[in-house]
Amino acid sequence: MRDDLHVLTGSYVLDAISDGEREEFERHLQACLSCDAEVRGLRETAARLALARTVAPPARMEQRVLAATYQTRQLPPLAASHLQAPRPASWPRRVAIAAAAASVAAAVSLGVAQLSTQHQLDTVRASGAEIARVVTAPDAHVATARTGAGGRVTAVTSAALRESVVSATGMAALPHGRVYQVWVMSPAGARSAGLLTGTQLLASAVTPGDRIGITVEPAGGTTRPTTTPVAVLST
Repeated sequence: MRDDLHVLTGSYVLDAISDGEREEFERHLQACLSCDAEVRGLRETAARLALARTVAPPARMEQRVLAATYQTRQLPPLAASHLQAPRPASWPRRVAIAAAAASVAAAVSLGVAQLSTQHQLDTVRASGAEIARVVTAPDAHVATARTGAGGRVTAVTSAALRESVVSATGMAALPHGRVYQVWVMSPAGARSAGLLTGTQLLASAVTPGDRIGITVEPAGGTTRPTTTPVAVLST
């Protein structure tokens, strides 16, 4: 077994590894408690980050974060008799992952600070809890697809919870009067899961074999798809 698999947790959560690395890492994940815990934590952080509003970062924030990573001692993986310690060569990758995690934490804090009322904050907490429950489920499955306009759609699905968290980034701006609508698609037809008015949506009553589709529809949505999906993902 490769002894640098421990450093792939962040790349795995962001779907930034090859198919071969993903298969190897998922086999490793079944036996490595420390990596499993880290993956769950990173997924929850990513879910909370997606709920935060976009704001301009403070001046020189990136420089301060990067400087802090070189001054902060990194903790090794949890000790386990069946694991080997990562090789020294993996240190630069650990620094990069630490910098990314620090940036995520800072962005989440900034986003929450922009919420203007207690009601908004309570709503975000409730939604975040539901989303975190799905993305950290033991059977969470991740599927991704790219749209023709350069966007990226990700669906994290839990068969046990029968829910799927649909996230979208880089989607093309739509003209006035048009919206992105998410569908749960099965052999029986397509059922609306809601309008993708933000970056994330929680689809319920998702069963094994269903697919998640996104179409462009008139404002307010429709009862059935009227256009060809810009993205379709397996659950």
